[in-house]
Amino acid sequence: MLDLTPLTTEHIPLLQKYLRSYPRQSCDYAICNLMTWGKIYKNSFTIWKEHLVIVNPKYDYVMYPVGPGLSAKELRELVDIYREGNHHTQLVLIPEDWQIKTPDITQYFQLREDRDWADYVYLIENLVKLSGKKLAKKKNLVSQFIRTYPEYQVMPITSEKKDVIIRFSEKWRRERNMEGIYLNAEFQAIKNTMEMWDQIPVEGIIICYKNRISAFSIFSEQTNDMATEHFEKFDPEMKGSAQVINWETAKYLQHRYIWLNREQDMGLPGLRQAKSSYMPSYLVKFIFGRPLD
Repeated sequence: MLDLTPLTTEHIPLLQKYLRSYPRQSCDYAICNLMTWGKIYKNSFTIWKEHLVIVNPKYDYVMYPVGPGLSAKELRELVDIYREGNHHTQLVLIPEDWQIKTPDITQYFQLREDRDWADYVYLIENLVKLSGKKLAKKKNLVSQFIRTYPEYQVMPITSEKKDVIIRFSEKWRRERNMEGIYLNAEFQAIKNTMEMWDQIPVEGIIICYKNRISAFSIFSEQTNDMATEHFEKFDPEMKGSAQVINWETAKYLQHRYIWLNREQDMGLPGLRQAKSSYMPSYLVKFIFGRPLD
């Protein structure tokens, strides 16, 4: 049996120690997500054979350990210790280069890639320039927003903006009739983020026009050269606000990072279309491993 400890903000230094030494591009390893979504899923962790192991008890997921590397046999041992006969337990977020690092993993796990949970990664320079025919419409919408709202401002999110962000997010959720289960969970994650704002490594910006919020984004460092955008909301009544928050976020990050991870589409058609339309440079695959009997 694994000796698990509930994951809290006091463990952030430990998470940073491991994730800076052994960075992962999947947004599920972002400390912001581990804290805010982790509070919903009741994530726990342990150190096992000098590796950081995080588990999601709600779905019986064991996240691929963070560390110098375990053999396929050790990975199976870890999962077996955790699951104790629970046949629903899976190893998740198996690295794409498993054929190099653990080529014999398929002797212990049946692997399955899930496109719905792949991360979209973009070159930040492309999101700033919006060059080419495929991004021309987005560039035009940015220009139109600037012409319509020439005095708009970009402001950093602080903990004092908590109520503003939560109200805006609640309005966004209330006005959408589809995908309700996900939106409810996301709204709780946004609330958790704002409540933990001064305790977790996270940043964000708000687009304002005449004291009216038109959009916001929340993001954090993923690796030395990649940021991850966790949340992005906009006012659909202000045409171009969706494109402007994307553009301003990229501008804000462009001198610190090369890549922007905009997380997954969860298989939601509208979200997939929106994220694909920005021409991602690549996807970070989400690979499950079900223990073989």
